[in-house]
Amino acid sequence: MKQKLATVLAIALCLLFTIQGDAQKKQMTWSTKSTKAKEFADKGANHMMNIEYAQAYNDFQQALQLDPDFTVVLSLMAQLSTGASRQMYSDKAIASSAKKTEGEKLFTTLSKAGRTQAENGKTWADLHQMFPDGGFIAFFYTLSRPTPEEQFTAALEYQSKFPDQPAIHNILGYGYMTVKKDTAAAKAEFEKYVQSYPQGANPYDSFGEFYFNTGDMANAEKYYNMALEKYPFNESSLTKMREIRATKDKAKQ
Repeated sequence: MKQKLATVLAIALCLLFTIQGDAQKKQMTWSTKSTKAKEFADKGANHMMNIEYAQAYNDFQQALQLDPDFTVVLSLMAQLSTGASRQMYSDKAIASSAKKTEGEKLFTTLSKAGRTQAENGKTWADLHQMFPDGGFIAFFYTLSRPTPEEQFTAALEYQSKFPDQPAIHNILGYGYMTVKKDTAAAKAEFEKYVQSYPQGANPYDSFGEFYFNTGDMANAEKYYNMALEKYPFNESSLTKMREIRATKDKAKQ
C-alpha cells in the first residue's frame, strides 16, 4: 500500500523519487539519496525494458556508486547477475529494504535465485495491483503472463495506458509475428519501434530479426549493422551477422 510522503521521509531519511514523476499516482517509490543516482536508475530501467541489458547493468552500477543503499537498483542488479554476484546483490537489496517502503520490500523478492516463473509472475501481479500506474512494473507484469497469447493481450492493454513507451512496440512486433502470424502488422510495430527509440540498439536488432525470419537477408544485414553502430557489442546482432556471413561464404563455394 502506498505510504504518505512524510512517513517515508521519516523512515527512509532520504529524498524520494519515482521512476515516473507524478507522486500522486500509484507508483512504487524508488528511494534514493541522490538525484544523479535516480537519473542513472531511470536510464538503466529504460535500457532494461528495451532488452539492452549490458547498458542497463552499467547504468545501475553508476547509480550504486552514488547510492550504495539504492534498494530497487540492488534488486535489479541481482536480476541481471548470476551465481555469487546475484546472491551478493540480493542480500544487499533485502538488507537495504528494511527501512524502505512495502513495495520496495516486495520488489526485492524478485532478486532471489531459484524462484520459479510462477512465483515471479505472482510477485509482478502483486506489484501491479499495488502500483497500477507504474509503467516499469506494468511492463514486466505484461511479460510475466504465462502464455504468449496472454502476453500479447496484456501488451495491447499496456499500449492503451502507456502509448508513449517505445518498448511495447517491440513486444507487439514479436506478438504479431509469432502469435498472430501477421507479418504486415509485425513490420508496422517494428517500424514504430525504430521511430520512437532511434537512439537505441534493440529496435534495429529486432527489425533485423524480423527480416531474418522473413527471409530478407539484405535488410536483415542492414538493420543488424545499424544496431551495431548504436552498440558494437550487441551479442544478438553479432551472432546473426556471423550466420549471414557464413551462409554467404557457403554460397560462394
